[in-house]
Amino acid sequence: MDYRILFLTVLTIYCVDGLVEYSTEDTAARGLFRIWQIENGKAYRTAYETEGKFRKFKANLEIINALNRMHSGETEFALNQFADLSTTEFRTMILMPKKTPPKFKSHRYVEEHVTDPLPEAFDWRQEKKVITSVKNQGSAGTCWAFSTVGNIEGQWAMMGKPLTSFSVEQIVECDGFQDTKNNKADCGVFGGWPYLAYEYVKKTGGLETEEDYPYCSGGGGAKGTCYICPAPGYNKTLCGPPVTWCLKNESCEAKVDRSKFVAGLQVVDWKAISQNETVIADQLMKIGPLSVALDATLLQFYHRGVFNPPFCDPKSLDHAVLLVGFGVEKGLFEKKPYWIIKNSWGPKWGQDGYFFIKRGGGTCGINTQVTTAILKA
Repeated sequence: MDYRILFLTVLTIYCVDGLVEYSTEDTAARGLFRIWQIENGKAYRTAYETEGKFRKFKANLEIINALNRMHSGETEFALNQFADLSTTEFRTMILMPKKTPPKFKSHRYVEEHVTDPLPEAFDWRQEKKVITSVKNQGSAGTCWAFSTVGNIEGQWAMMGKPLTSFSVEQIVECDGFQDTKNNKADCGVFGGWPYLAYEYVKKTGGLETEEDYPYCSGGGGAKGTCYICPAPGYNKTLCGPPVTWCLKNESCEAKVDRSKFVAGLQVVDWKAISQNETVIADQLMKIGPLSVALDATLLQFYHRGVFNPPFCDPKSLDHAVLLVGFGVEKGLFEKKPYWIIKNSWGPKWGQDGYFFIKRGGGTCGINTQVTTAILKA
């Protein structure tokens, strides 16, 4: 960054009562927009499109400033790769359609036996190599498949197997499983549920590696994007209308290769965890990283700190992620317990691709859809 850009950056970002705030004055905002474009590799086809994106960018500066004031520095929000998306575009392109969490039968739940007090902190990123690098789902509602695969990767490594990145794309393209009793279905780029994805992997017999079946659904039209057809069994009633056009040679039936399934990897069942967050923490330590879901509407510009929005709906989930640990943030007058969550929005988002969310009280529904695959030993 040269001195002119550095000077412009100083002019457009300042502090108010100790909080970082972006200038929304037009000239300053345009300068910041140009810097943001360079840092994020954003280029638009026409001047008209560029101006439209700038207007969304400027509106987001105001949203970020308002969020920082609302949270008084306890959670920080900042510009990131989503800064040229309106809140509506973010919800439709990145998050899944909002759904109520399904309720499972009693036999699905892991038995609860919490006998020892919990440690103050626990983090699978430090305990054992059971977590692969942070991935990026791009512009598709495929978080559910990343959450599923993250759990299966952890279960595989917990068995003493080499830490391996499994194919998210295979699940996105091939899993059309549905649970009509609960009105749930896996819908490819339009969302899905990890518990149904476990059933897909169980029935199909395994997964390929990320190297053999790489992710391509969320490319947004850039080089390497694939235009996939709906998975076999796609349920139009539960998922909505499928994509208007697709390429069969870029879709599941033309690409999946059972001979490349990872040898020995077999899902035989899956389990759910109680909504009791003490039990969840205990099972996290015993089982390994867990698939979870939440209402992520206000996560768009999260930067750091413990996420605890004043309003979100625990009964309206739109994002699936991976629970990897917990801890306590110690303030002058209080302690704030939190969960450590691996996201699928790339390593530049949040805290190196992770975020913290308040632990206790079921914040944003984080405790309502906790599941894990069971692998064949």
